[in-house]
Amino acid sequence: MTLSDPRLPNEPLILANEAFYRMSGYSAKEALGANCRFMQGKETQKSSRNTIRGDFAANRDTKVLIRNYRKSGEAFDNFLYIFSVFDSTETPLFRIGSQFEVPALFRAKAFQDHASELLNGLKAVNDSGELARNQMIETGALVGASVKSVLMARLETLRFN
Repeated sequence: MTLSDPRLPNEPLILANEAFYRMSGYSAKEALGANCRFMQGKETQKSSRNTIRGDFAANRDTKVLIRNYRKSGEAFDNFLYIFSVFDSTETPLFRIGSQFEVPALFRAKAFQDHASELLNGLKAVNDSGELARNQMIETGALVGASVKSVLMARLETLRFN
């Protein structure tokens, strides 16, 4: 989970949890103060970047599957859910990001044969291969929405204390 400040130039990260550091391979010293774009690389989808920019411009929550890169250079697919916390004038004060790594079985050579057999078996049930991916994205969105509800409730509690 990350927290960025859209009021600062380049919207830098101002807080991240240990799970983010483990997933990305970056330390707090390397990540804090930088925009999350440092995790993008040559295979990061332009459409995903455009979705994020468009949602931010429209003050909408965003959820997107994006190819990111760890500090080691290893690519991974990241289901990213970002919601904004607004002030009374609807100006974003913070953006809270939840990241969920989407496993890629095909990256490990040991799983390739098994994955091919599995995919052939699943093909009869799901020719497009999209159903499982969409369910994973929907599950990530539900988890992100739950996180948002908890954090918003906590922010409201802090506001009145």
